[in-house]
Amino acid sequence: MKKITLIEPQASGGHVFSKTRMPRTGLPLLGTQLKNAGYEVSIYVGPASAMPWEKILEADLVGISTLTPTSREAYRIASYLRDSNIPVVIGGIHATFLPDEALQYADYVVRGEADFTFPALVDCLHKGISPHEIPGLSYHMGEEVVHNPGVSEWVNVDELPIPDLSLFSLGGPGRGAIPVMTSRGCPFNCTFCCVTPMFGRGYRYRSTENVLKELSLYEGRHIFFCDDNFAADRRRSIEMLQGIIDRKIKIKGWGAQLRVEASRDDELMQLMRRTGGNMVYLGLESINEDTLKAYNKKQSVEDIADAIRRYHKYGMRVHGMFVLGGDDDTVETIRETVDFALKLRIDTVQFLMLTPVPGTPLFKKLEAEGRLLTRDWELYDGHHAVFQPARMTAEQLQQETVLAFQRFYAAKNIMQNLFFTGWASALYRGLGWLLVHRLVRETRWYPKFLKQFQSEDRRVPLLYRRVPAMVGNGMQAESAGSHLKIFIAESRGVFYVSLRGFLDRLTLKEIKRSLQSHLPDRFFQLVVDTKELNFSSEQASRSFTRLLNRLQKRAHRLQLIYSAGERPTFLSLRKYFSKLSRFEILPHKR
Repeated sequence: MKKITLIEPQASGGHVFSKTRMPRTGLPLLGTQLKNAGYEVSIYVGPASAMPWEKILEADLVGISTLTPTSREAYRIASYLRDSNIPVVIGGIHATFLPDEALQYADYVVRGEADFTFPALVDCLHKGISPHEIPGLSYHMGEEVVHNPGVSEWVNVDELPIPDLSLFSLGGPGRGAIPVMTSRGCPFNCTFCCVTPMFGRGYRYRSTENVLKELSLYEGRHIFFCDDNFAADRRRSIEMLQGIIDRKIKIKGWGAQLRVEASRDDELMQLMRRTGGNMVYLGLESINEDTLKAYNKKQSVEDIADAIRRYHKYGMRVHGMFVLGGDDDTVETIRETVDFALKLRIDTVQFLMLTPVPGTPLFKKLEAEGRLLTRDWELYDGHHAVFQPARMTAEQLQQETVLAFQRFYAAKNIMQNLFFTGWASALYRGLGWLLVHRLVRETRWYPKFLKQFQSEDRRVPLLYRRVPAMVGNGMQAESAGSHLKIFIAESRGVFYVSLRGFLDRLTLKEIKRSLQSHLPDRFFQLVVDTKELNFSSEQASRSFTRLLNRLQKRAHRLQLIYSAGERPTFLSLRKYFSKLSRFEILPHKR
């Protein structure tokens, strides 16, 4: 086992911020460790359709890192690779909190921080020994699922290597900003945030010497410090920024995620500006005091307004990140948020709908209250309403959030800050105008399906038909097993079709008639179960393939289930995998 491929998938669409080129640092850190251990490593970031699968299929092992909105695509990739007999490891925040789900598609799941767990697993597999002593690992042992105990201590981030960004074969930073991680963890505990459950409230940081050594590699480049809270430790932040000045490291400019209270520290602000700090990403979340308290944000609306003014005073652009749809929010709250952002002249904004990500207190609360509308994780990206709000409808939350984007990024507002924070602000607002048009285009289909998600949950059969099959010279088959049975059921916008028995020209026509009569013109998801379906001929299988193609155009997502180890010969898995982004072909697990 020498060739290791690492993949960070990109969602199929609908997530406007997935268009930006900012890879996370997790895979480069893992890849660098493996490279230093003598393995041949490649890293790919992006949509499956753009990846060089001929090269990827040469790997001895593939590791996939996934967030909640990219987990469906990660599972689709994993199923394809396992069908090609390549072992797959899935890790990341989503898999950490739903390991049993991820294990349906992977051979191994790494829970929590993978910095030492994943290289240890690769070493065990290379040596052919059992991974039963590796903490934080979940895997199959025969028919059983094993969850090893979790890691007892957090990773010492100062022991990690400087990530080798040359390992990116696709989706690296290119000419964009270079991601640099200087710390992990956050001392705060917002109810909707998965950072604390994943990385803890203890603030762990790399030594100043270590960080400065890495920064010296990127002189003349833009840097994005991808810490969740860049200035959580004031003394350490000041020491690092002063080190940049003392060593004369010429950074073209940098941005980072901060909280509002950092703006009150004049010494910190001056050092940020002197070292090239020109963009701050603020988790403002809400202008509703009750919502801020419910989010456990520990800041007030007055704090927010004062912080925006102070960052601007020091010549830094502000990207304000808002979370809309809390239990104390109304339609008016959303509209007032746009007014607030324009009045305070925030340079750019991000209006995301409150999203209950697995592993967070918010997810547990809404799940217990029965307010989750769907578990299609691709929709958990902040651009789709996936739960029932308390003081508005899900449709209103969806519509008003999109309108908020359109109002803020209206053409008349693009030049608002030209003489305030410069051309860069106008440029980014212009880019926002383009992205919002894309967002509107990519989410316009969604409101119609919200009604289906909120319909009564019903799993009763809508149709059961038993159709006699034709065999040989057209005589009816006598065996009961050669008849075709068709079952159709529906639950919250998902239609389930089960086909059992014998498929030939006659029964295929009956399938077409049945589906035409009972499926709407457009629906969210179709699950077709063929694990007990037999074909009379190659011609019948090709005709069934054409039927699947037509159905895929009517559904947002189509899943085809077949018997594990017995994939039907009519399926060209590679063809469907590369051409149809939401066509998932999955083996049935007994």
